[in-house]
Amino acid sequence: MRQSRLQKNGKGSRISLSSRMGIIFVLAMIHPTRTFALLSQLSNTRTYNFAPPVSRVAIRQSESTQCDKRKVLQLSNKRHSVALASSMAPISQSNLAVRLDRPVLAPIESCCSARSSTLWPSLLAVLLSDVCKTAVVAFFLAVSVSLAAKFLSPSAAVGAESGNVGIRGFFQRIKNFFSRVLSLKSKRVQHSTPMPFEGDGGWGKCTLRSKTKIGAKFTVYEFALPKSEYSLPLGLSQQLDFCCLSLDDNVVTGSFYPYEMNDGERGVVRVVVPNRDAKGNAASVGLGSSKFIEVLHDLRPGEEVAIRPGKSTLTYRGDHVPVTDMVYIASGLGIVPIVDQVKAITPKGSSSVKVISVVWINDERGDFDLAMDELEKEYTKYSTKLAVSCILDDVIKNPIEGNAEVDEAVPYFNAGTMAVISGPKRFSEKAKAYLMRKGYPENCVCVLP
Repeated sequence: MRQSRLQKNGKGSRISLSSRMGIIFVLAMIHPTRTFALLSQLSNTRTYNFAPPVSRVAIRQSESTQCDKRKVLQLSNKRHSVALASSMAPISQSNLAVRLDRPVLAPIESCCSARSSTLWPSLLAVLLSDVCKTAVVAFFLAVSVSLAAKFLSPSAAVGAESGNVGIRGFFQRIKNFFSRVLSLKSKRVQHSTPMPFEGDGGWGKCTLRSKTKIGAKFTVYEFALPKSEYSLPLGLSQQLDFCCLSLDDNVVTGSFYPYEMNDGERGVVRVVVPNRDAKGNAASVGLGSSKFIEVLHDLRPGEEVAIRPGKSTLTYRGDHVPVTDMVYIASGLGIVPIVDQVKAITPKGSSSVKVISVVWINDERGDFDLAMDELEKEYTKYSTKLAVSCILDDVIKNPIEGNAEVDEAVPYFNAGTMAVISGPKRFSEKAKAYLMRKGYPENCVCVLP
C-alpha cells in the first residue's frame, strides 16, 4: 500500500515537474533574464536532480567554503524569488520598452523626425562629394569654352560693330527685353483719366491720326486725345460733338456716335461717316453733320479739331419698370449706338434685361459690313438672350408692314418692353409709326438722333 502511494506521488511529481519545464521554456522565449530567475528559485527545490553529477573532489572541499557558498546561495535565492514573483504578474503591453528620457512617438512623427534629422547631412555629403564638385567644374568649363568660341570668332568681331552679335549686342538684347516687359506692365497698371473739357464753351481738342475705309460707303476716322491715359466721359448712346473751320473759315459742327470703342481703351476716339454726295450724307446724318463731313474729308493727319460731349437722348418714360425686354430697330449708321447698348446689357447681371431683339434693315448688302462682325460675336456669346435679324429691304420706298420678315422679327408689346429706333430721320418716323400700330405705347419708344 505504501509503495503504491509512493508510486502515485512519484508520478504526480513527474507531472508537476514536466509542467514547470513547459512554463520555463515559454518564459525563456519571452524574457531570458526572468527565466534565469525562475531556474535559480527552482534550484532550491527538487529540481536540483537535473544538475550534472558532482565529482568527489568537489564534495571533499572544506566545510567553511561550502558554508560561505550556501550563504551566498540563500541570499541570491531570496533576490530571485522576489524577481520571480514580479515576473509571474501579468505584464501590460503598454508598459513595454518605455523610457522616461525617450518619449514614445507616433509612427508618422518618428518617421518625419528621423528624415528631417538625416536629410540635411545626407544632402551636404552629396554636395561636398568629389563627383558633385567634378560635375560643377565641368559645367562651368563647358560654358566658358562655348562663350569664348562665340565671342572670339570673326563673325563676332564683325557683329560687335553692328551691335547685333557679340557682348554689346547680347547686353543690348537683354536691355530691350526688360524694357518691353516693364512697358507692358506699366500699360497694364495704367488707369484711365476722364478727359477735361476746359476750353470756352466746354470744348477740348483732339488730333486726326488716321483714316480707314469700310467698303465703298463708309470711312472710319481715328483721333488721338491730348494724353494717352485720357478717356471720354460719355454715357450710353451719347454723341460726341465736333467743331472746326472750313476752307473758307466758316465754323462747321457735326455730332457722331463713337465707333468700335473697346472696353478700357484710352487715348483715342473713332467715328464712322458715310462716303456719299452731299445729298446722300444729309439724308443719312443730317444737314449740319453733312457739312462737317465735307471738311473732314479734306482734313490731314496731325490737324486738330475741337470736341465735347453731346446730348444724351436715351431715355425711358414708360410706366412698367424694370425693363425686361429690349427691341432695337436700326438702319444704316443707326446700328453704331445699338451695338454699344447690346454690349452693355447682354452680360449676365449687368442689367434687368432678359431678352434682346435686334432688327437691322438696309437697302444695300454692303451696309451690313459696318457692324456684322460685332453682332455675330455678341450673338455667339449670348445666343439664348440675343436675337439678331438682318433684313435687306428699302423700307423708305416700301411700307414696313408689308415685310413678313420684319413682322416676324419684331415681337409684340409686353409689360416691361422698351423699343429703341436709330437711323435716318425718315426711317425713324416710319419705324415709330409701325411700332405704335403694333401696340407699343409712345412713352415706351425712344428715337435716337
